[in-house]
Amino acid sequence: MKTYPVKFYNESMQGAGQTGDSDAGTMIAILKACLVDGFGSLAPDSIVWDETELLAKASFSGGHAYEKDSVIACSGSAVTDYNGEHRIIKVTSTEIWFELDTVPVAPASGSLEIKIAPLGWEITHSNGTNDILVFSPAGNLGEVSLRIDNTAFSGWSGTYARLMKVAMVENVTDIDTYETIYEHCWPATGRYSDHKWDLVGDNRFIFSMPEYGAGKEQACFVAGYIDTLRAGDKYHFIMNHVPVSSASDGTYARWDQVNSAYPYYNYFASNNVASQNYVARRYHQLDAGDSWKKRGMGSRGSDLFNYPDSATNGFYLNTSPTIVQESDNTLRGYMPILVEPLANATSLERKNLQDLPEHPNKIFRFLRATYDRRSDLSATLIGFDISTVEV
Repeated sequence: MKTYPVKFYNESMQGAGQTGDSDAGTMIAILKACLVDGFGSLAPDSIVWDETELLAKASFSGGHAYEKDSVIACSGSAVTDYNGEHRIIKVTSTEIWFELDTVPVAPASGSLEIKIAPLGWEITHSNGTNDILVFSPAGNLGEVSLRIDNTAFSGWSGTYARLMKVAMVENVTDIDTYETIYEHCWPATGRYSDHKWDLVGDNRFIFSMPEYGAGKEQACFVAGYIDTLRAGDKYHFIMNHVPVSSASDGTYARWDQVNSAYPYYNYFASNNVASQNYVARRYHQLDAGDSWKKRGMGSRGSDLFNYPDSATNGFYLNTSPTIVQESDNTLRGYMPILVEPLANATSLERKNLQDLPEHPNKIFRFLRATYDRRSDLSATLIGFDISTVEV
């Protein structure tokens, strides 16, 4: 049986939300759609088995904006082979073809619906307007949840920046009653940018990449449980954030600037940098969080080789697990999903490569993320393993 634990999303997909410019609530709506609800629901004209392609084919006379390699959720078919999550293998402007585990006995029938599948997180608590939410990863992984406040709280907006509160919390009894482990901010809009966004994740870890600021780059913000090496670990939840928690800061919140003096991104794509990174508790599980850093090849992987490599005409990936290390160099675990391209191949941005040499049956997606806070530096290539898993 094929499963699709890792999924990707962006602003160009069918029914995707947009980051907005000055309004509160837009970013959390995107996160809710990707993590919990799914989005982009359409009723296909038909779903049939295509004997030539050996795939299911859904037709939409009004067109669609579903993307190849993305994962859809189908429902409503009396022929149940079509229902469930499936990866799109091929698209035209009016049709999509997707994988099935078995050959169906007949075309789909019933009240058919297709949407972009969510990651499988849960909302455990919310306010009445769904702009303050507590998200919980799937499974009993630990004690930590992710609380996001995307309201127009006092201080959320400055002349140039818009921020939302992002917190690791525990012992949550309602939306306003909880213990804060650590709180900081993520960008709340795409102000001054072209409003691109990408998100990659699974049911316990996300990489959220909004474009914001006049630098028009995408910083990568992470939240969730890493693959811990400590038995019984309940606090291996990590996150990172923007440089400041004040949208009125005169240096780190000047999203209108593209200048080394106004740094408002983060270092995610860099290796061995702990700034703006936090883990819920250290390995000993006592009441003390810590900074974390990831370890890979070189200062950021993508600065190692040319593209293509001069001697071999090749493109290289480091697919070894990305180390997550605490401040005292303790190896806490590994970051899920992430792979490390060893060249900054900008032409691969938002491209998926499948069945590369030495990586059969693997699908890798590539995006560009900032490696420094500076607003005048270009982003660099990072990668994700979005492969299908057979169970």
